[in-house]
Amino acid sequence: MGKQTRYNHIPKTIVLEYPHTNIETSHQIKSVVNRKSNSLYLRGIVYHGDNHFTSRIISRKGQIWYHDGMLTKETCIEDGTLEDMSNEELKECQGKDFILAVYSQV
Repeated sequence: MGKQTRYNHIPKTIVLEYPHTNIETSHQIKSVVNRKSNSLYLRGIVYHGDNHFTSRIISRKGQIWYHDGMLTKETCIEDGTLEDMSNEELKECQGKDFILAVYSQV
């Protein structure tokens, strides 16, 4: 099941919302704008639970970093690699549910 969205210019960043869904997120989104192909890569995931947001930040090399402003403050904690993490592991983090996926060209 796919959805087609049209753009006049290639977006540098796309944020997709997945509230209350049991969906697998793609690690890459491919788009074609004016016959020019482009890829956006999963660079972040936002989680929500207990009236609180947390996140995972994903580097270009696929390294994952966990952040919780209340617990870790300004520090991110190493949390594995995208390659080694299953979709099930990406859907939940520290008891919070996946609600947003952030994709970027870089």
